[in-house]
Amino acid sequence: TMAKYGMSMCVLGMAGEFKDAGIAVNALWPRTTIATAAIKNLLGGDAGVRGSRKPEIMGDAAYAILIKPSRDFTGKFLIDDEVLAAEGKTDLSEYAVDPTARLLPDFFL
Repeated sequence: TMAKYGMSMCVLGMAGEFKDAGIAVNALWPRTTIATAAIKNLLGGDAGVRGSRKPEIMGDAAYAILIKPSRDFTGKFLIDDEVLAAEGKTDLSEYAVDPTARLLPDFFL
């Protein structure tokens, strides 16, 4: 999509521009929809929320990225569950809003 393309170009440009200053720029996308007001009110209603993961998965993935050395880890395009898997966290059941519901893929992946 155009939004993802635009974000990708910004990440690459800023990662290159700020690398010498030790400032990392990366992109992080969710694999599934995230239980937010937008999902509930605009895109999927209660069923959409049930098929989503909790926002905490994005926070935990972002934290895993932010503690990496910024001079070495920049210009990356990352997906939340892959970031966590690389850190050894493969059981993501705690992030499911409804563990019995089928997870809905994110719209931009």
